[in-house]
Amino acid sequence: MASDSRYLSRLILSLFLLLSGIMLHAKEPVFPAPVGFVNDFAGILADSTKVSINDWAIELKEKTDVEYAIAIFSDLQGMNELDYAVKLWEAWKIGNSNDEGVLLVMGVNDRRIRIEVGYGSEGYVTDAFSSQVLGEMRKFLTKGSEDWNQAFMQASLIILGQIAGEKGVTLTGMPEYRNKGSERAAGGGVATLVIFIILVIVTRGRIFEWLLWMSILGGRGGGTWGGGGSWGGGGKSGGSSGGFGGFGGFGGFGGGRSGGGGAGGGF
Repeated sequence: MASDSRYLSRLILSLFLLLSGIMLHAKEPVFPAPVGFVNDFAGILADSTKVSINDWAIELKEKTDVEYAIAIFSDLQGMNELDYAVKLWEAWKIGNSNDEGVLLVMGVNDRRIRIEVGYGSEGYVTDAFSSQVLGEMRKFLTKGSEDWNQAFMQASLIILGQIAGEKGVTLTGMPEYRNKGSERAAGGGVATLVIFIILVIVTRGRIFEWLLWMSILGGRGGGTWGGGGSWGGGGKSGGSSGGFGGFGGFGGFGGGRSGGGGAGGGF
């Protein structure tokens, strides 16, 4: 009787371990191979956007050895954005030999996004900075009226500009793109000022009282997307994409460790 009981216990334990292994394996995501520094598997970006960002990322790699990658999927295979980004980072082995790199991941249908940062880049691509980038992206991602191209273009300009500034290099084409955006932002600023003056006159100055209450209530509510100012916008950039050629691809310089830094959330 005791022997039968021990046999039954071992059988139950074996079945439990087998089922646990199957469930664990089922949760492991399956990733496609990267096709460049810009990987739009959901098909939401225009070719001109992908070419521009990819060219800048290639130039960044050439001049600094730091890797910047974008990965856009229809969904995140049932995972949260943090775990998905970490596993993707490891699978694609993003980063150079010093683990310097930045990965921007989006699940379109899940409406989740994540900026994952390599160990070597955490000093200059901080969590607060990443939150600012997401804040800028979110301005273009209102549900039902998403401007995917501008969201990723703006995020890329901010991130690439931060890395280039840290490394003391200039990326071709980016200054011109920023200047176009600054001119457009300046025109928008004048219009905003005119509207504000009209509101002051119409409300006989009560607009200031309303703004004060909005500030107080907004401060209590908090937020998860960070702040951020105007980072430039508008315009298109041409050029041709060189893919991974000459750089060894992701992991060609021994990367593959993310530091857990960055930011993420919904949009």
